[in-house]
Amino acid sequence: MSVLAELRSGAAGDEFTALLQRTIRAVGVARNFPPPEGHGQWDIDAVGSAAAEFMTDSQTPRRLTDLALHCASDQAVRARLQGTVRNFLADLGRRTPIGKLVVRINDVLTRESGFVRVEGRWARDTGPAAAGTDDPDRLSRAIQGHTVVVPAWGHDAAREAPVADRSTIVNLCGTLLDAAGGSLTPRALARAIGHRLGIGQAPVSADVNALDHPALGDTAGADRTGSEALRYLRAIEVVAELNDRERLSVAWPEYTVRELSPMLGVSASQSHLIRRRAAAVIQAELLDDDDAEGVALLVIELCRRWALTMDTDTRSAVGVAR
Repeated sequence: MSVLAELRSGAAGDEFTALLQRTIRAVGVARNFPPPEGHGQWDIDAVGSAAAEFMTDSQTPRRLTDLALHCASDQAVRARLQGTVRNFLADLGRRTPIGKLVVRINDVLTRESGFVRVEGRWARDTGPAAAGTDDPDRLSRAIQGHTVVVPAWGHDAAREAPVADRSTIVNLCGTLLDAAGGSLTPRALARAIGHRLGIGQAPVSADVNALDHPALGDTAGADRTGSEALRYLRAIEVVAELNDRERLSVAWPEYTVRELSPMLGVSASQSHLIRRRAAAVIQAELLDDDDAEGVALLVIELCRRWALTMDTDTRSAVGVAR
């Protein structure tokens, strides 16, 4: 059965699946899209993961209907599917903090004359084009002390604020390329910058035992009811999605952003962005949770207890005040 026949029958079969995988790999490589989280390149596993995401995506029934209605041949399906996959990979990349940062880096560096693309990697136009040393620890240290400027952003803006302004992105990327001694992939740049900005990775203090402090003993008691235990476990999962500054912004919801800024070690406008980002994370995590309000209140409680027991070394590591 042909690809088009499969689509018109209402069931995407082996032919379409094979075409989808070939298209994902071709578009991913040609358009320099980052592979899915957990994959370093567009290999078989990465393509399979992206194809599975595509087939289970809520918009895919509409996409398949569009292909069946507007294409008269398999060749037409192949051509139209390229655009469909391109849009899907762009949306997929924007779903994670690191993916959003990859998009931001690509957008900024594309407009900067001092940078060039080399086989999907970024390099300085006057620097070495060969792949540089992608050592996360070394790259993180290279930009550790760099100043980060967050652009002014209205409190009621419809679009989420950029994590850093254009000049900050340019400076950080340039320093990273120099430290690597060659070109780097957009994901390598985003990973290092994300670590510097406190996004896209677990918080400094959010290891497995981060919340196992004696202060939480009464909350995690053995006599808890089943619903309370589930609420507690769900709240733990949500707190683990917040970085340290976001936790602090959640810990004291009664503080204004100006009162919060000295605690976070940032300006009032930046503290607003941090709190807004934390709220967005919590809202997204609890979107379909029947006990969203109860879990959210417990998240606040856990963040406050964590903040009150935060040690001096941890505060120094994330640059916040006591």
